Amino acid sequence: MGSGQLRLITVGTAEPELMRLSPWTARGMLVIAAAAWGGGYTFSKIALESLSVQWMMSCRLCLSTLIMVALLWRRIRRTHLPHLIVPGVLLGVSYWAAFMFQMRGLEVTEPGRNAFLTATYCVFVPFLVWIVTRQRPAARHILAALICLFGVGFIAIPKLGEGLSLGQGDVLSLIGAVLFAGNLVLSGMFAKKFDMLMLTLIEFLTAAMLFTSGALITDPLPGAGDFTWTTIASLAYLIIASTLIAQNFQNLAFSKVPAAQGSLILCTESLFGLLFSVLLVHEQVTATSFVGFALIFLAIVLSEIRLRRRPRTPRPMTGPRADVL
Repeated sequence: MGSGQLRLITVGTAEPELMRLSPWTARGMLVIAAAAWGGGYTFSKIALESLSVQWMMSCRLCLSTLIMVALLWRRIRRTHLPHLIVPGVLLGVSYWAAFMFQMRGLEVTEPGRNAFLTATYCVFVPFLVWIVTRQRPAARHILAALICLFGVGFIAIPKLGEGLSLGQGDVLSLIGAVLFAGNLVLSGMFAKKFDMLMLTLIEFLTAAMLFTSGALITDPLPGAGDFTWTTIASLAYLIIASTLIAQNFQNLAFSKVPAAQGSLILCTESLFGLLFSVLLVHEQVTATSFVGFALIFLAIVLSEIRLRRRPRTPRPMTGPRADVL
């Protein structure tokens, strides 16, 4: 995104400058967000070897919030914040809950597996939209949900001929996926009504407060020895790429791209997640898991793609009336 495309100058509602963000630029931002989030699964897994879920997310979001405040300080002073509090807190609570379940699942499962199970949020989006707007899902959404269910079933089979074995980490990852779908629906609802940069700031601040409070109550304080160079590098990636860049790119892009269409692009984060995991932590993918991943990805694409009928071209008229017309 070129610096001249989006000037950060307006106050609390969706701003005219966002109209200068082209749909193709917005789609490119979503691809970058998907890649950044895909890598985040592996780097989160690495950080969780030294830190608890809540302390890791507290460090990630507190530092991200401070960086955003520093970058947007002049904008914050010109923004009327009170009417952003309620939507911002709603986004923050859903963001906190989704990450809590996803990261708990990641503690006890592989990054690539967690990535594909989390990516099923794209399949859940149309059904949550149905609950909110009463707009019934299309037949392809129902078919996609069934295919996704088969995909999860294949992932739950360790090897061919063995019984189902859906572990605790898998269940937690799926719950996180439902909550991420809720966060995505809320983002789509708010993107055209509010200043999404300010809303994202409140979202981060809310989630940071929840994670920090939970960590102080339930988790022991991390020591200096817990912050190895590997942990620090992983946190740096999570803060810069997965949080600041990806989340802001998503929220800004949804001002130009519909939530359902955007989620189709974001679903590629599962492919990036598996790629990072195989390359960096050498995750082993069984044949049944590979089939499950393929079915889930097919379900995500089927859920979001829309086939448009080509308009019927009228045949050229012949005969005496053709001359008249």
